[in-house]
Amino acid sequence: MAQFQALDTQELIHLSVARVWELLTDWVAAPRWMPGVDSMEAEQLTGLGAVLDYRSGTHERQLAIIELSEEQSITLSSGGGDVSVHYCYDLAEDSGHTRVRLRVVIDASELLADEVGELRAAVASAEAGTLRALRAYAESAP
Repeated sequence: MAQFQALDTQELIHLSVARVWELLTDWVAAPRWMPGVDSMEAEQLTGLGAVLDYRSGTHERQLAIIELSEEQSITLSSGGGDVSVHYCYDLAEDSGHTRVRLRVVIDASELLADEVGELRAAVASAEAGTLRALRAYAESAP
């Protein structure tokens, strides 16, 4: 498998790390800031290996939590087999606020390496505003 970075972006959210983590992992509220997600629910509590079921338009899909460090980072993965997409959220304290970094990485088999360019562009375009949306949601959440 080869890795291809589709996006690497950061946003400063004017809330504590604990509060941002709480909002980031409130899966039912994810449609308020995750692009293309109409509904989401967790099959189990947030933890390594947990599966998140979500609906995007008429499609039902899943994300799996493949890496987790409480209040520091979480990686969600979709797909599998020849192509998977990993959404890596890293949180860091920054003068009493939270700096959130989102990296989106595509894993693809070597046979598909030449075809990943279009997927990278589509993912980057779709996810470009994710952290701005998270910030707007988080800073206005009750």
